[in-house]
Amino acid sequence: MKSTLTKEDTLDISILIALFRCFNEQLYNLKGAHAGIVKMKFNRLLKLSSQYEKEIAQEMNTEEMEAVYDQLMDIVVEIKQVVLKQTEYETKL
Repeated sequence: MKSTLTKEDTLDISILIALFRCFNEQLYNLKGAHAGIVKMKFNRLLKLSSQYEKEIAQEMNTEEMEAVYDQLMDIVVEIKQVVLKQTEYETKL
């Protein structure tokens, strides 16, 4: 078992955490879209993801993680725009 992380290992972890932060942001964007038991479970998931992000962020290079996160969120926004355009185009056909 390795005792130190390589630069590649650190980048892999940064990507994983950035993906997790993207997931957390998407969860937050959907907050309020559910009701009843689903809402309760959704809010628990949101709280848990926020706690996990805070815990991991204390141990990571936050500058590198922010850079990866920003790029991933740009990709997520672009994907949403492309899918919305495609579905809008398909409904016009």
